[in-house]
Amino acid sequence: MSVRLLAAVTVAVVGALLWLAAPAIAHHTDQTDTNDTRGTMDLEAVQFDHEGPPTWRFVTFAAWSVRRIWDHGYLMVQLDTRGDAGIDYVAVVRSIGRDLEAKLFRIRRNGQEVDIDRLRTNKAGSSAAWVSVSFGKLTFGLNRTSYFWSALSSFTGPNCRQTCFDTVPDEGMIEESLSGASPSPSPSPSPSPSPSPSPSPSPSVTGPTG
Repeated sequence: MSVRLLAAVTVAVVGALLWLAAPAIAHHTDQTDTNDTRGTMDLEAVQFDHEGPPTWRFVTFAAWSVRRIWDHGYLMVQLDTRGDAGIDYVAVVRSIGRDLEAKLFRIRRNGQEVDIDRLRTNKAGSSAAWVSVSFGKLTFGLNRTSYFWSALSSFTGPNCRQTCFDTVPDEGMIEESLSGASPSPSPSPSPSPSPSPSPSPSPSVTGPTG
């Protein structure tokens, strides 16, 4: 898959999922999820590492190989760093055949995506992978003391002829302190129900199934 097509997929996924980001209370960082989505990339848990650069570890119910998800499966972290009604960045983990690759995209208000940089990522056992995002790659709103995140996966393949999505948490986003402390129990802001249009043609996707 080309970088341009990958970006188009990313924007399409973000657009399809923005309407799910209703307020959620964040009592803890690590999130678990039920077996509620068809396909290989159904998320069982997303674990957050407070030490060093923010790092997310995705754990799926099914085992998978890097080659198996090539052009079929993606893991993503959505970031709201301005505390407004939109997603500001998306970290995308994908297979490039023999290895995993991760990239950070900034999402403009008009829906256009900007390729920021590569990110550190790797497989973590038979059913997990992780990605790190340095604060130095992100821009935060004025006087921000926290940011919001949510994780998602997509898969197209057996049992998912049309793309299957899974979001963690199922609703809303998790608030994370910029100081690295535990997130406070504050609701995340509700984004606009109308996603921004993608500037380039995107493959057909269906809404999330879990």
